[in-house]
Amino acid sequence: MDTPHAEAAALREHPPEKIAHRLSETFGQDRVLLAIGDRYRIADEDARVVILPRDIEELGEVLLFAAQEHLSVIPAGAGTWLEMGNRPTWAHLIVSTAQMNRVLEYEPADLTATVQPGCTLSTFNARAAEHRQFIPLDPFGDEHSTLGAIVATASHGPLRCSYGTPRDWVIGMRVAHPDGKLTKAGGKVVKNVAGYDLCKLYTGSFGTLGLIGELSFKLRALPPSERTLIFYAQEMSDLCALAMQVADSDVQPAAMEFFTPSADGAGASGGAERCALALRFINEAETVDSQVDEAVRIGGTCRSTVLSADEAADFWHAYRAGETDGRWGLILRLGVLPSDLATMMAEVTRLLPKSSLRAHAANGTIRVHAEAHSLDDFKTRERPKRLAELRQRAQARGGQMVILRAPAEIKTQLDVWGETGATARLMRELKEKFDPQAQLNPGRFVAGI
Repeated sequence: MDTPHAEAAALREHPPEKIAHRLSETFGQDRVLLAIGDRYRIADEDARVVILPRDIEELGEVLLFAAQEHLSVIPAGAGTWLEMGNRPTWAHLIVSTAQMNRVLEYEPADLTATVQPGCTLSTFNARAAEHRQFIPLDPFGDEHSTLGAIVATASHGPLRCSYGTPRDWVIGMRVAHPDGKLTKAGGKVVKNVAGYDLCKLYTGSFGTLGLIGELSFKLRALPPSERTLIFYAQEMSDLCALAMQVADSDVQPAAMEFFTPSADGAGASGGAERCALALRFINEAETVDSQVDEAVRIGGTCRSTVLSADEAADFWHAYRAGETDGRWGLILRLGVLPSDLATMMAEVTRLLPKSSLRAHAANGTIRVHAEAHSLDDFKTRERPKRLAELRQRAQARGGQMVILRAPAEIKTQLDVWGETGATARLMRELKEKFDPQAQLNPGRFVAGI
């Protein structure tokens, strides 16, 4: 008869069908999915095993099972952005929180809520809107974005300009660890300052330290009015100068986004201009009107247009959803100082001439999108060299570059996260402390953890 160790070793070598069968025996067939095609795809595997626990206790049991069987775990929400990160060292089991989607507590009077991680941001905000409240996050992607994945990846969108990132809105969480134990960080009330703020540690850790099983947020009141103003110009440098003027004024937009409308179809200008700057204002109606008027005055002779409410809603929805569109074979994120935006975007255009550019005007984050065939102009061996040079250009300005999506031959030659410097040692020590067997998302995050 096989020993437990031999059985575990055999299970690790079995194809996905064998792992799925064993999980079905333990947790039930309704919890297990054998995914084929593009659903829950990580890299180029033919099939992958997905287990969908229903609550945090079952999540802990799944992680304990994986640890006992020496199976690596890839955390997921809806599974729409799994190609992000380095290729995994190994991948046996995807643990998806998609069925952990309930709102556990919601106290409108306290402006707080506790949800399971599979609850989507759009679903919760639709419910909170009945009380004129919302979680002020707008991560890039579609309406399937789950709150657990948003927090685990620290995802944010245009509203970061005024509302910040998930770290600013998470006040508590419960986490399942590789040994099956459940821990709590923070609490369910805004005023909670005891001990270390582990919520900030787990936020943005890409599930490498533990899997989020519950989340508590503080909320904001929905502002009564909003308008979107778009400026157009031939040169991005002109709009960068305008954005700096706006930043130095009393105008306070909730979002400031550069984009190239002719390249990706976002916010068609109806003119010949190649570049655009979108300003979104959210506040009391009188304040919004005065802010728009002042922004137009600062813009001077630069052509502008104010979108209607329906046009603005359609624009921002398409803008966020288009960021992760499947047609993009290459997606990069570069971070530089806002004063270096014009220079860095010019470097991107020089090195990747067929790319589409977008950027947070307020903080200097540039996103580069290109269709896969746009790389055909370069020989295969030149593609990583181009991206490495672009990364070097960003680092020379004190910035960095992350590869969010790329063909396999690029990911095998370049670390998608780039150099992490002195923080790499600390991150590896944290990984060793929280996940000593390296079972959670192995090799996919910063510093190879």
